[in-house]
Amino acid sequence: MREITLEWYELSGFVKRISEIEQFLVEIAANEERVALNGFRTALILPSYESASKALQTFQEDFSNVRRVMARMDKGFFSELEAIESSGKVIEELALINLQLRMAQARTAAAVGISVVTKTFSLFPFLSKAFVAPKPLFGEAQISLQRTIINVGRLRTTISMFGDYVENRRFEDDEIFKPSNINADRVVELIDRALEELESSTLLPEKEIERLRNYLVEAKKEALSPKPSWSKVVGALVIVAAVTSGLADAPGAAKTVKDAIEYVLGTSVIKPLQQLLPEPKQPQTPAPDLSPNSVA
Repeated sequence: MREITLEWYELSGFVKRISEIEQFLVEIAANEERVALNGFRTALILPSYESASKALQTFQEDFSNVRRVMARMDKGFFSELEAIESSGKVIEELALINLQLRMAQARTAAAVGISVVTKTFSLFPFLSKAFVAPKPLFGEAQISLQRTIINVGRLRTTISMFGDYVENRRFEDDEIFKPSNINADRVVELIDRALEELESSTLLPEKEIERLRNYLVEAKKEALSPKPSWSKVVGALVIVAAVTSGLADAPGAAKTVKDAIEYVLGTSVIKPLQQLLPEPKQPQTPAPDLSPNSVA
């Protein structure tokens, strides 16, 4: 199965589309009374409808792609996205709003022109209120438009910050070193395991264990920073590996640290340095001498 990836500019495009949806929802909220009276036909002529409608059509696919990439790249952003989705039900609410718009568009195509209807209600606002009772915007669904706007704003901020994170990770990539390929969560997981295994050592004095623990903690902090210096992470891990590799009662910690080092180097280096060196010259075998004098 092909691995799903997103470039920072794709995330930037998604942020722009979320902003268009957010603006459209604000316009609906500002005209909520008219929309409640006339139905979602009124929303079809709002200034931001066209761009927001296109954004709503692709929203679920965009969100699913970002969700999968976040789950692979960063647990912190992924947890924030999950919280927005579960607490605000923003996906379900936007899907329902999109459905209401499509239904309104279908009804309008077979009814009187929307501009005539809208003008009629705008000319006789008090008359329309007297004879037409406002209906809930979303039927029986319990949706707060204001809450949805707030959650869409939270989503926009989270995706925008994740886009900056992705851009920063790729900024330092070159032909050989690709730090953006490193999954920081994987490195942190190995460091945490090494910390647990280090505590089981009985041959090292407590002061030495504390020193190695500090190296691992610093390596973990660096790995979790917005722009990790992987050379610092590897440097700290190498020190811990050098000490623990000689301990008979800490083989687990030594192996785990070694795995972390190999993961960082093996994942980030796309073209090993030796591949860039010229091929060694092969010794040339002299051609056999077939002259008459060479025959015994």
